[in-house]
Amino acid sequence: MTLIVIRCDRCGRRCRNPAFVTDEWNATLRQGVVVGYLCPDCQTPEENADAAIHEATLVNGRDAQGRHIAWPKG
Repeated sequence: MTLIVIRCDRCGRRCRNPAFVTDEWNATLRQGVVVGYLCPDCQTPEENADAAIHEATLVNGRDAQGRHIAWPKG
């Protein structure tokens, strides 16, 4: 079993419950691949607003290569 430790890229804080990441933590993506995470304390208001807009307007999924993709809701 592989244990994945998720840490904030800015402050190094460890996410104690990886299932909680989707609710409060923001993932940083590059070309559909997660390259980092930001904890709630380190996120700027602009990053929070951007995440809220994406959550409200986009459907998230994965392509055949496992990359994260999003398309407009509706």
